[in-house]
Amino acid sequence: MKLRLAALVLGVVSGFTVSWARMTDPRTFHAMLSLDSPRIYLLMGSAVAVAFVGARLIRGRRALLTGEPINWAAARPTRSHLVGSVLFGIGWGISEACPGPTAAALGAGRVLTLAVAAGVLVGVKLQPGLARASERLSDAGESRVPAVQGADVL
Repeated sequence: MKLRLAALVLGVVSGFTVSWARMTDPRTFHAMLSLDSPRIYLLMGSAVAVAFVGARLIRGRRALLTGEPINWAAARPTRSHLVGSVLFGIGWGISEACPGPTAAALGAGRVLTLAVAAGVLVGVKLQPGLARASERLSDAGESRVPAVQGADVL
C-alpha cells in the first residue's frame, strides 16, 4: 500500500510539473520540432543530466520503499532499439505529442490526446512481438527484417 501511495503522489506531482511546463500543449512541441524554441531541448537535457548523476549515486544502494538492491547491467543496443527510436520519433513528429506528457494532457482535458494515447497503447501491445521477431532475426543471423505475422505480435 505504501508503494502505491508513493506512486500516486509521484504521478500527481509529475503530471502537475509536465502541465506547468506546458508540455501538454502541442504548440510547445511544434515550436521545439521546428527549432523555434530550445526550451524543451534544455528541459530534456537537464533531465538526462540529473537522471545520469542520480542513477550513479543510487546504484548499489537499497530502494527506500521496497528495500530491494538497486542494480542493473548495461545492454548493447540492437536493431530493435534503432527501429523503435525511429518509430518513436516519427510518431512524435506526426502527433506533436510525446507519449510521456500524454497522461497529463488527458488529465488536463485535452480530448484529442486520446488518439496519441491509443497509438501508445498499440505500440505497447505490439512491442513484445516485434522484439521477439527481432531476436529471432538476430539468432538466425539474417540482415533483413521479415514481415511480422499477426499471431506473433499479439
